[in-house]
Amino acid sequence: MASRTKQKEEARARRLAEEQARLEKERRQRRLTLLGGVVLAAAAVVAVAIAVSVGSSGKRSSRATNLSGIPQTAMTLGNPRAKVTVTEFGDLQCPICRDFALGAENSLIKNDVRSGKVKLVYKSLETATGNSPNPSVFPVQQAAAIAAGQQRYAWDYILLFYHQQGAEGDNYVTPSYLDGLAKQIPGLNFSKWSADRNASSAQAQVIADQQAASKKGYNSTPTIIVQGPRGEAKPIVGDTDYGSLESSINSVQ
Repeated sequence: MASRTKQKEEARARRLAEEQARLEKERRQRRLTLLGGVVLAAAAVVAVAIAVSVGSSGKRSSRATNLSGIPQTAMTLGNPRAKVTVTEFGDLQCPICRDFALGAENSLIKNDVRSGKVKLVYKSLETATGNSPNPSVFPVQQAAAIAAGQQRYAWDYILLFYHQQGAEGDNYVTPSYLDGLAKQIPGLNFSKWSADRNASSAQAQVIADQQAASKKGYNSTPTIIVQGPRGEAKPIVGDTDYGSLESSINSVQ
């Protein structure tokens, strides 16, 4: 009898142990499920934060400056009859040119160019590209913008390049990079652009711009020239704020 009682107690103890083990396993599974959900939620938050950060920075935004409705002719953006002309001597691989494009130039386009008060002209001047791993790419990247200008998309291409500019010193300007920019421009005939950017006339335009800059003694980018009915303002060299640019414009009106 004592033996059977002992057996019952042992069996009961085993059942209790098994039940305890089952409950503990379920608790572990619930904790793991909850932890997995927390990790996924955190990852989603981080991903959204990164996307917002990149988008808001403007440096990787494909078309942060809206050019729709603004006339373009060759390398000129804006009304051809605008009384004031702002000329940018730039290098598309120059990070200071990029800062100017994302800042003061962006405001200039939104306000003065869109209203017809100012027209904006781009000219080639090699600076940063000359210190890159492949300096010979300068006339190639400039010709790509000039070729886009033959279809009235020069400034779409220029600003797209600035917005998606790679790190200084990186060898990122390749044929596929230049092609990729062109393919992002709605309405651009890619086949025609490909032929035009290899034409001798595009290369000749780059050389002519360089010679004009050299004749004036310009050797930094961006160099900003503001001209109007009252003459030409003192050149602005390097990045500047919109207020200073506006003051130069007002001085020549």
